[in-house]
Amino acid sequence: MSSKDASRHFRVFLSFPSLRIILSASLLVELLISIMFFTSCPFLKTVPQALILIFSPSLFSFLIHLFFFRGDRVFTLRRLLALQLVQETLYAALLLAGSILLFLLPLEPCSILLLLTTFGIATSSFISTLVLLGFCRRSIPIALGASLLHITLQSLRWLILSMILLENWVNIVSALMSAFSASIFFLVALRLKQGGRVPPLRIFQAYLDYYFNKNEGSLETLLEEMSEENRLRLSLINLTPEDEPPLMVAGVAVHFGPFGTVGSSPLPSYLVKELEKNGRRILMLRFLSDHSLNLPSKNEVKKIGEAILGALNSAARLGECSASFSQKEAEGYCVTAIRIGSYCIVFLSCPGYSSEDLPPEWLPKLSKIISEHGLIPLLISDAHNSIDSSSWRIFEPDESKFANLFKEAIDCLTRIPQEPLKIGFNRLRPNGLPNDEIGPGGVSTLVLNIGDMSRAIIIVDGNNMVKGLRDYLVNSLKSQLGLSALEIVTTDTHLLTGLKHARKGYFPVGFKTGRELLLEACKDSLNNAMRHLSPCKAEAYVGEAEVKVTGSLFNELEKLVEHSEKMVLLSMMLSVFLTGFLFLVL
Repeated sequence: MSSKDASRHFRVFLSFPSLRIILSASLLVELLISIMFFTSCPFLKTVPQALILIFSPSLFSFLIHLFFFRGDRVFTLRRLLALQLVQETLYAALLLAGSILLFLLPLEPCSILLLLTTFGIATSSFISTLVLLGFCRRSIPIALGASLLHITLQSLRWLILSMILLENWVNIVSALMSAFSASIFFLVALRLKQGGRVPPLRIFQAYLDYYFNKNEGSLETLLEEMSEENRLRLSLINLTPEDEPPLMVAGVAVHFGPFGTVGSSPLPSYLVKELEKNGRRILMLRFLSDHSLNLPSKNEVKKIGEAILGALNSAARLGECSASFSQKEAEGYCVTAIRIGSYCIVFLSCPGYSSEDLPPEWLPKLSKIISEHGLIPLLISDAHNSIDSSSWRIFEPDESKFANLFKEAIDCLTRIPQEPLKIGFNRLRPNGLPNDEIGPGGVSTLVLNIGDMSRAIIIVDGNNMVKGLRDYLVNSLKSQLGLSALEIVTTDTHLLTGLKHARKGYFPVGFKTGRELLLEACKDSLNNAMRHLSPCKAEAYVGEAEVKVTGSLFNELEKLVEHSEKMVLLSMMLSVFLTGFLFLVL
């Protein structure tokens, strides 16, 4: 998962205090504003009833919510009042700045305070319009109408105060129109940039429905509409021990994203749970992939499950298993290769660097190397086990160095004679491991005993691993348990991605959990697997599955969000500039 998690861009209005606290805070800020005006503008002492207007925003917010958002489970009254509190705080800050300015300089107080308030109107009205456009689930014209009514009512007090103090209402109305015009400009600019494929408001509203209501249906439906059909690699090897249930190692060219329970994020643990209902055991791994290979919905995940079951029925029988194993490590790179019959499984990792998803564009070249050695590429998987969680800097791996090391590993694999294979498997879900760092798949271990030498692959259901932890676990387990080779792999599940309390939206394995605790969990799983070593027979399948993938959608969406951020800033500056210009002219 890239540290530029897509969901990071949408995290607005995610958590607030209770309605009572927000309302109390709003009334307190409104009272503060009234005191500032009362003390700074002596003229108001002759019309103190005008200060009642200061307390009108809360009433108007209730009315707006009643008519336009009543019953809305996303944009609740609490969130509308939170927006109002932000606006009131902005006004209070501007008035406080004005009071300090009046203390330092001999200026006419009412004019200065209303001038600053005018800029506050322009800024807060622009923000308010954008928020209501994002949350309102009606058509854009109705949403714009609701926004215009809302900002007009919220600014009514300033309009009346301006007429009382300066006998002028034009500046306030000009600020409102500047903000509203800037919002229209933003919408038009967004529509032109959109190009017809990514509807930003619908995406935003669907995401809000998912985040607040735990309903991914509307978001997945939208993603399905914008996804494209593709044929993706699917392979498996089914190992049947003499005394244990069958173990299927399945590989799919799918990325387990984008975040949370959306799309293929929960695919590894979901399919394990579903397919193991039939009494078999399963390991779900992915080929080299990136976010262009995300599945848009659970419907597509189910298609993968059906394709795996279909592939199992079509698998070629290999009979009694013989295998060989090779692991090459150099210059911070590691290639682990396993041969079972004529089929080859390879794991790639960069334990010496901080890395993210290895590019799927490498697959043709690496597959060709395997084929040139007379083997069939069953799975080329990204171990995804090293990221620097202190700086989050990402190193781009050297393809040529990886390819050379890959070739060395395959050369060695084909030179080593195959010997009878015994396998042992265990999956455990330790209670002491944090469930926001390690998913429901827990820790799984596959032990390969070849020629009385044991090697192991440990799979942790998580999204990447803290740099250095992989080496610590590998070295400790090899020395303590007498293993000749070992690799640690994470599933790259995005089920735990999108966490609002995580800096980058997720916790890599080892970020919160102590090394010793993880070591004990891996050791327990390894010991359990080694106690159940058994000869096995094998079946293998290499083919494709036809599913929808999001393609470049998330890249487009990230670009759109970046463009939107720039346009919001530009539009806000335009609103403030127009307000200042009209104030001088009028």
